[in-house]
Amino acid sequence: MILSRSALGPVGSSSRTVLRFGYAAVIALLVFSTAQAYRIQGIVSERRVDVYRQYVKQDEAISQLRRNSWLAGNYVRDFFLSTNPDRSPLLESQLRDLEAQTQRALTRLEQLNPDEMAAQSVAVNLRQYWSKLDPVPGSMASVPAAAAYQFIQQEVAPRRNALYDSFQQITEANQAALQRGEVAFADQRQDAVRRLLFSLGLCVVAGALVAIFSLRHAGRLERQTARQYEEVAQAKREMEQLSARLLETEEESRRRLSRELHDEIGQTLGVIEIELSHAQSLAGEDQPGVRDRLRRARDLAERTVQTVRNISLLLRPALLDDLGLVPALQWLLEDFERRSGIASEFTECGVQDLLPDSVKTCVYRVAQEALHNCEKHAGASHMRVALRQSSNQLDIEIEDNGRGLELDAKGMPGSSAGLGILGMRERAARVGGVLTFESAPGRGTQVGLRIPLAELAGSNGAGSNGVAAAEPEVKA
Repeated sequence: MILSRSALGPVGSSSRTVLRFGYAAVIALLVFSTAQAYRIQGIVSERRVDVYRQYVKQDEAISQLRRNSWLAGNYVRDFFLSTNPDRSPLLESQLRDLEAQTQRALTRLEQLNPDEMAAQSVAVNLRQYWSKLDPVPGSMASVPAAAAYQFIQQEVAPRRNALYDSFQQITEANQAALQRGEVAFADQRQDAVRRLLFSLGLCVVAGALVAIFSLRHAGRLERQTARQYEEVAQAKREMEQLSARLLETEEESRRRLSRELHDEIGQTLGVIEIELSHAQSLAGEDQPGVRDRLRRARDLAERTVQTVRNISLLLRPALLDDLGLVPALQWLLEDFERRSGIASEFTECGVQDLLPDSVKTCVYRVAQEALHNCEKHAGASHMRVALRQSSNQLDIEIEDNGRGLELDAKGMPGSSAGLGILGMRERAARVGGVLTFESAPGRGTQVGLRIPLAELAGSNGAGSNGVAAAEPEVKA
């Protein structure tokens, strides 16, 4: 018995539901992990860029302050060394521009949130530095060189050095902040990697669970499929055995009925015909009515005998059992030509009389069905039957020049073929034969049957007629 889909019951349905949820969970975790990895990558990259951008901007502001302080000192030095009468307005303009740039750079630096103490030190030193430089253009234009030198050494140089020291402090503070940012960045990255690894671990665990469940489910389905296949194969073998048995029973019934018709009914009708002839001869000339009735009765008995013999031959010709395969095929072809008017040709080569009864029956029935199909459907004008026997096989070819037919991909007539083709295949399969068809529309049809005699001899006694049933083989 074959298990139906409903026979799997709720177990199969629940398994499929669990698998659906499992696959959905794995896919959801993979999507989440991908999104998490993308987000982590974005956050890490942005954080890293922010850290370096902050450091670069602070370094640019400090560099601007350091440059302006250095230029301001140089301008003051050049002022004292120059004898140009217009040097005071020039220095005042230069200092005013540098002070404005310095104030903007200091504002940018304070907006970047540097180290508070270092930034305050820079701001204080800048105010002190510029407080000494601003009065120079107006109050020290005519001082002697010694006083100018003393001013540079005592007022400008110490404050500039203090300013450079504050610049160095804020630079070191910025570097320390950069290092702290790198450490924080590394910590954040490690934390993100841990979260990502946790998500991937969940994916692996869920995937492993789903894989294990899937393998078990697949194994269960495979076992169910194997069991169902074995049940189908067993049913097929039983059907083949039943079909073979039905064919044997049919042939045996045909043989017995043919014998009964020929031996019992045919002989009885023959005796009646003889008795009627005797009765007709005994009737006097003065009884014409009786003689005429006896003559008609004798003619009717004669036609009945012929009809019984024809029916007996159609059921199973005695020639097949008494004289062998070749005479039976010759009679079959002669009867076909007489009945249909189609010219027929029969050839045989090396055919022996000692053939298994199953082989003779199979060849005869295949030829009978092929001739019937030719007479009914082919519209042929010529038919050829060739029978050949070699040391290990028997071949028969039935070929006509009719309208032909369409063959499917397996080289067999299409779905429109009747039960006769199926019967030919069953009979060929029963003796292990190969049934072939070669045909095309408008090109006639050739039916071939090849039976391996060596295998039949080796399996003699396996079946009811000395032939074991075999799997059909069909070739184009």
